[in-house]
Amino acid sequence: MAESPRLTKQAILEGANARATVHVREYGADVVIRPLTDGELTKVFATVGAVSLKEDGTPDFSKVDLSKNFEALRLVVSMGMVEPKLTVEEVGSMKFGVPEYIGMKILEMSGVAGVEAPKKKDDGRVR
Repeated sequence: MAESPRLTKQAILEGANARATVHVREYGADVVIRPLTDGELTKVFATVGAVSLKEDGTPDFSKVDLSKNFEALRLVVSMGMVEPKLTVEEVGSMKFGVPEYIGMKILEMSGVAGVEAPKKKDDGRVR
């Protein structure tokens, strides 16, 4: 069996340098996103509070207070959206559903699998 290569500092730091372009239909334009670091994900999960895991080991966001989930996704976007760079408050001013869409893309890129977006009805109330 061949020995695995050693993980280098450069390889670790390159992970957060990855970039992806996401088209946002509501604005008819693209944004640039990056994956979150472990430290950033820790801040996001602290916002949500205790999260139970599914049988496959992925976070089970279906049992999280939805208002905390939306707050966490706004935080995700403010950290992971490279262009344009927005504060959490500015992210909250985006068109309906956009922060959740971009936030989910950032979480997927960050390796957080099995993430489900919270659902809002057209009247703005969370379901």
